[in-house]
Amino acid sequence: MVRIIEVTGQGKQMETAALASEIWREYYHELLGEKQIAYMLDKFQSERALQEEEAEGYRIFWLVEDGEMEPAGYFMLRLNDPPGKLFLSKLYLRAASRGKGYSRLVFEKLKQMAKEQGLGSIWLTVNKGNATLGLYKHYGMAVTDSVVTDIGDGYVMDDYILEMPV
Repeated sequence: MVRIIEVTGQGKQMETAALASEIWREYYHELLGEKQIAYMLDKFQSERALQEEEAEGYRIFWLVEDGEMEPAGYFMLRLNDPPGKLFLSKLYLRAASRGKGYSRLVFEKLKQMAKEQGLGSIWLTVNKGNATLGLYKHYGMAVTDSVVTDIGDGYVMDDYILEMPV
């Protein structure tokens, strides 16, 4: 069993950044390569980046398995981004925690939160080469757009935008 708990504050941001580094280096190694991973971790997943996002209204949640102290993974979201929608900005699980249905629990939580806030849909971006694309589609998300975003230092994010009604 896993619990979803919201975490805040500098200590939790530091722990979340360390978790992101572990997961990204394991999961994205083949897809992005070490240099791009290091750049993106610093830009989007560092303690500083997480602090900035939290100040902008993003919320961090950990997935914690019963009897464990370390999180199995985490996700971040922002309500009303844009108005009427819930933006899932991050969802990452440790290798040992994948395939246990945890992402399904996250989506159930997201739907519940969106409904409670009167939001009409959930959306996210996903790298076009990410294996989780099929999982998101299985949960009812549909590709609504394709975007290439320059993130600096010669790197781009080549993503699909997915959305689902709640």
